[in-house]
Amino acid sequence: MSETLPVLSQMDSFEDKAFRLVEMVHAGRQRIIALEQEKAELERERTKLAIEVTKQQNQLRQLEKMVNNSPKEFSKPTNIPKIVNNKHNDAETTAELKQQLTAYIEELDRCIAYLSDLS
Repeated sequence: MSETLPVLSQMDSFEDKAFRLVEMVHAGRQRIIALEQEKAELERERTKLAIEVTKQQNQLRQLEKMVNNSPKEFSKPTNIPKIVNNKHNDAETTAELKQQLTAYIEELDRCIAYLSDLS
C-alpha cells in the first residue's frame, strides 16, 4: 500500500496539471476569439476611413477644378485701386468697376453655395 500512495499523489498532481493546461487552452481560445473580433472591427473602421479619404480627395479635386476654372481676373485685380483712388471717374471706368465687383460677388456666391452643400 505504501507504493500506491506516491502513485496516487503523482496522479493527483498530473490531474491538476492537466486541468490547469485545459484552462490555459480555453483562456487562449477565448483570447483568440476576442482578438479576431477586434481585428474585424478595426478592418471595418479602416474601410470606413478609406471611403472617407476617397470622398475628401474627390472634394479636393472638385475645389481645385473650381479654382483652375475660375476667371483669371480674380487672380489679378487690374486697376481697381486706381479707379477707387481717382476722384474723377468717368462712366466707363465706373461701369468696369461695377462689372468686376458683380463678377466677384457672383463667384463668392457660387463658392458659398458649394461650401454649404459640403456640410
